[in-house]
Amino acid sequence: MSLTYNTEGKTLIPTVQLKKIASAIALFVDVPAKAEVGVAFVSSDRSQDLNKRYSGHDYPTDVLSFDYKSTPENPTIGDIAICESIAKSQAVEHGIFLEAELALLLVHGTLHLLGHDHQDQAQIASLDQLQSDIMESLDYKYRNFKWSH
Repeated sequence: MSLTYNTEGKTLIPTVQLKKIASAIALFVDVPAKAEVGVAFVSSDRSQDLNKRYSGHDYPTDVLSFDYKSTPENPTIGDIAICESIAKSQAVEHGIFLEAELALLLVHGTLHLLGHDHQDQAQIASLDQLQSDIMESLDYKYRNFKWSH
């Protein structure tokens, strides 16, 4: 397992925490031998633009995943965009630290890149349990996740 996160520009998650999240995910799911994920923290406007352009939904969202086909020359499996303002408001709404909310959004986005989805009730239940297990392994309280498609 070699899951690494690459951040460009502003980062809200320290490198040591990114490594802990990557290791925790690898405890619960298969991770390619060498996998890289780009992580960007974006504004609400940028989130809405990306969501509209790539998902057809004209509203900002907390996290977006963009899945790529990695190759030995380019091990990037995808990019994740996390909306900073939505993450902050969701942390307040659920009474958790921003650090925990950011970890949850990163876990959620990464699991999408690794093939997990939530298109039906069975997938939702499976992903919900998986996220809960990963967050618990990171010593975070898991909050109820708002499921959308």
